[in-house]
Amino acid sequence: MGGPAPLPMVGLRADAAVESADGLLTIAQPFGTVGLRGLPPSVAALLRELPGTLAGRDDLAERLLAAGGGSHDAALLYLALSRLHPVLVHAVEPLLRVVPIVRDARFEPPALAPEDTVRLSRFAFVRRAERGLVLESPLSRHRVTLSEEAMPLLAALGRPVLVKEAPEAIGHLVAAGMAVVGDAEERDPALRGWDFHDLLFHARSRSGRHDQPFGATFRFLDVTPPEPAVRRPPEGAVVELHAPCLAEAAAADPPFTTVLESRRSVRQYAGPPTLRQLGELLYRAARVRRVIPPQPGMPYEASSRPYPGGGAVYELELYLTVARCEGLDSGVYHYDPLGHRLVRLPARPEDARAMLDTASLATGGTADPQVLITFTSRFGRMSWKYSGVAYAATLKTAGVLYQTLYLVATAMGLSPCGLGSGDSDLAARTFGLDWATESSVGDFLIGGPPAGSDS
Repeated sequence: MGGPAPLPMVGLRADAAVESADGLLTIAQPFGTVGLRGLPPSVAALLRELPGTLAGRDDLAERLLAAGGGSHDAALLYLALSRLHPVLVHAVEPLLRVVPIVRDARFEPPALAPEDTVRLSRFAFVRRAERGLVLESPLSRHRVTLSEEAMPLLAALGRPVLVKEAPEAIGHLVAAGMAVVGDAEERDPALRGWDFHDLLFHARSRSGRHDQPFGATFRFLDVTPPEPAVRRPPEGAVVELHAPCLAEAAAADPPFTTVLESRRSVRQYAGPPTLRQLGELLYRAARVRRVIPPQPGMPYEASSRPYPGGGAVYELELYLTVARCEGLDSGVYHYDPLGHRLVRLPARPEDARAMLDTASLATGGTADPQVLITFTSRFGRMSWKYSGVAYAATLKTAGVLYQTLYLVATAMGLSPCGLGSGDSDLAARTFGLDWATESSVGDFLIGGPPAGSDS
C-alpha cells in the first residue's frame, strides 16, 4: 500500500490497573483480575508502564536489559503477556490498534501466505467513537481503533486484497475477526442466514461480546428527569370506553387451557367488533391499573398493567386505526390507558387507508382489516434507565402484549392476528409523531367474530 512499513506493537488497555504487593502483581481490568507471582522487579516495573501505551516486543526486551535484567527476565515478560489476553492491545502503528473487549478474547495471528486474498467481513462496520473511528463486528471479541492512514486499506478491503500488500495490518484484522480469507464467510452455514443488522442487534443486546454500558445504568439520572409513566393524552374528541366487571368476565370466559389451546390468528370475520367489545378488550389487556410513585431503587414513576413490562417502565403506546367497528366512527385514535378512553387524532384519510393497506399486505393480502392496533415506543422512557438492552426490552414488551391481546380476544370470541411487519415512517406521520422519539414497534389486528362462527 506504499509508505514506510508499519510497526507491530503491544500494550495494555488504558483502563488496566497494575499494582504489586508482597511479590504478587495484579492487573485489574473490566473483565476481572489477573494475578502474577514471582516476577522480577524489572518485569513488574515494565508492566506497570504499559497501560495506555504501546511498545514493540524487541523494545520491551531492550528496556529490560537496560534496567539490568537478562534473557530470563525477557522470557518471563513474554510469559506474563501471554496470560493477559483480555487486556493486551495489539497494534500496527500508525494504522490500527486491536483492543480486547471481552474476558475470553484471544488474539492469535493467522498463518497467511503472501498470495492469499483477504477482504473485510460483511459483518464489520466503522462508527464514530469518543476519540475517533472504530471498526467493530458482532463476530469479534475485539474492537479496532483506526487512524486516518488506515482508511485507504479499509476501502480497498471492500474487495479481495493480497496479503502481501499490507501483511502486518491485514494479519491483525484477520486475527481480530474483522477480515476473512477468501470466501470462508460465505461458506459458513452458521453465518449464511444472518443479516448484518440482526447479528449486530443480537450481539449488542446481550452481554458477552462487548464492553459497552449494559443494563439498568440510569445514565440520564442526573441529566434529565424521566418521562412520566403515562403520556399526556393528545388533544381531540374523546370516546369513553366500556369498563367491564372483571368478575363477570372471569365467570364468562372459557377455561384458561381452552383459551390457550384454541388461540390462533384469524383473518376472516363474520362481522365487525363493537365499541363495547373494543373497550372490554383494551381494559382487560392494556389499561393502567395504578401509577406507582418513585421509590428507593426505582427513581422514576412506574405503573401496573395487565401485561408484564421490564422495570414497570411501560413505554408502549397504543394507536387504533379503525375501518369498521359498530358504534365507533372510522378514523385514527390514541388509547389513553389511565382514563380508559380513545382520543381521536386529526390523521389524513389517505394515511389511515395506507395504514390499513400496509396491515393487509403483512397478512399476504388475506385480511381486510377492521381495527388495527399499532404499538409505539416512547424510546426515551426506556433508555433513561437501560443501556444496551433498551430496544430489545421494548420488543420483548411488545411480544407479551401480543400474547395478552391474543388470549383476551380469544376468550371474548373476537379475531386476533399479530403482524410481523409495519411501516414506522407511515405510522409516525399518521399519528403526528417524531420518528426518533416515538415510533411503531408492533402491529395487531382485531376483528369481530371469526368467519363461520355462530356469533
